[in-house]
Amino acid sequence: MTHALRIGLLRLTDSAPVIIARNHGLFAQHGIAAEIVVSPSWSNIADGLAWRTLDAAVIFPPLAMMTALGRRGHAASLRPLCTLSRGGNTLVLRGTNPLATPWPTGPAGRQAFAQWQRGLGRRPRLAVVHMYSTHLLILRRFLRMIGVDMDSGIELVVMPPADMISALADRAIDGGCVGPSWGTEACLRGLGFLVGGSSTIVPGHLEKLLVVSDAAAGQADRLKAALGEAVSYCRAPANRHAIAQGLALPPEEGGLALPARATFATLDEKTTPEPVTFVAEEVTEADFDWITQDMFDLGWIDESEREAGPKR
Repeated sequence: MTHALRIGLLRLTDSAPVIIARNHGLFAQHGIAAEIVVSPSWSNIADGLAWRTLDAAVIFPPLAMMTALGRRGHAASLRPLCTLSRGGNTLVLRGTNPLATPWPTGPAGRQAFAQWQRGLGRRPRLAVVHMYSTHLLILRRFLRMIGVDMDSGIELVVMPPADMISALADRAIDGGCVGPSWGTEACLRGLGFLVGGSSTIVPGHLEKLLVVSDAAAGQADRLKAALGEAVSYCRAPANRHAIAQGLALPPEEGGLALPARATFATLDEKTTPEPVTFVAEEVTEADFDWITQDMFDLGWIDESEREAGPKR
């Protein structure tokens, strides 16, 4: 390709490997000219892949599949290159926690939810970052674990992850499922409390992967090598402070304008129940089994698409 490889991502802790690969010169060392595109929403990421203004993207599996299948109006030829992160999503509710976390399942969890909801006097407005997200699937599973129907028991709202902080502060939403470091930031600011997340709902689940279009396929091996080195850097405990401080810088200075304290917390399993686990591995069928089953149950895909799984 004659232009720089355009890689789309959002302002999230689990975008760190791509940021590190650029800032530390790992892409350049592997002969890759990369341009990082910091998008405002997941819809922008999907549209960029569908309309070929992006060559690759950090994305969660359900949206990658639905974009490739053309569910956003224009099919895209995509394939998963490698995993980038596991876990890290948090379920946060606004206000005061009536119980110690994590919440129990079954009737006790339903009772706690009802006790919290009484202070609202209405159905809770809970946000996810996109309809076709792991966050929605995790929220649905959490609600089912405590006996709350997602269709009738809540009002579902979709918004970009960074917007949830102001939405919680303005009482526009009552909680939601969001990726790092925004859920942790909400808790640190006293805007909400943690009730569960990846480790309690789907332990070790695949969260972010890098997908590439046909235009980037020729650089796949070099991309994987660069990202593998970046993930190794992100996994080293000694680098956590540097990563958090770097991601706190504004995009024009090489960062993502993330909250430094909350970002550091999401990198340290000793300070958060929902740490991000960086991994650079081949994507496996097992990674997609629960995702495709839930997508099928929701009517997003049919049986043949569920059996086919992600395009490789």
